[in-house]
Amino acid sequence: MQPAFDLAWQAAELYEKAPNYKASNHERLLLNAADIFLQIQNPSRTPDILQKALTAIGRHVADGAPETIALNEQLAKSYLALGDKAKAKLIYERVAMLYEKNYGADSVGSVNAQLELVRTAKAARDDATAQRYLDRIDGLTKSLSADHPIRLQVEFEQAMGAIDAGRDSAARAQLRSIVKQARESESVAMRSLARDTYGMLAFIAHREGDPETEDRMVEATRGLPAHAGGPQPLFRSAPKIVENGLTGSAMMELLVSTADGKVKEVRILESSGNPNYASVMSKSILNWRFQPTATKGAAGSLVTVRQSVSNAAS
Repeated sequence: MQPAFDLAWQAAELYEKAPNYKASNHERLLLNAADIFLQIQNPSRTPDILQKALTAIGRHVADGAPETIALNEQLAKSYLALGDKAKAKLIYERVAMLYEKNYGADSVGSVNAQLELVRTAKAARDDATAQRYLDRIDGLTKSLSADHPIRLQVEFEQAMGAIDAGRDSAARAQLRSIVKQARESESVAMRSLARDTYGMLAFIAHREGDPETEDRMVEATRGLPAHAGGPQPLFRSAPKIVENGLTGSAMMELLVSTADGKVKEVRILESSGNPNYASVMSKSILNWRFQPTATKGAAGSLVTVRQSVSNAAS
């Protein structure tokens, strides 16, 4: 893939000199090169490539131009892939600002960017920022109908907040209401929301020690859209280890069954921080569940999933 990336980047560089230059076309060429680079699977270099792309387009457009939004979104995702939640949060704040500046605070892009910021802030353990933006989005979307996709996304994040606070009964009721409307939609985004909602219902059942309901909720995700970026857990169970000083980071390799979404084996590829962190987390990961993708009743197969985990300050 490296030669393909080199050619794509060269095409973007040559286009800069074109007499009929348009920033929007340049952005597409740069994004195409970035997409090819992602297939090389060298995540540590991805932020540098995207920063280079932002510098290239910045030679032609003013800071804050709409042509920079997609590149900034990719940059935020690249930091998330590296586990750098703090940097991802800062970039998503910029993305939300760019959408608001160019399209309005209540635009679909702005609201979606703020929702991503809520999720990233939570991952970075910045609950104050997450709640501030969630309250803001709630106010912006109050006038939308109860079954509007964006309104349902907001309610999903509110349910996630209830789960984090241990209010499982309230979260369950809200999640059931969401999935009832999202499951039968023809929209890929809504059906993806149904998948994530079933995942959280499965998590509540897991936390309550109800394996039958957990399995039923996981099974309900079969046939719904899979995560675009590859297999992602429907839910993660994590031990309370920070209190015991077990902070650290690790890269794990998981063997996941496509038949039932269960993790069959966890291998520690690399780790840092407290030497016991990776060991404790590897045992916890055995309780994670993924979306089953094999035909119902089939034996399925084992797929390899790489997963970074961290509770180190970032």
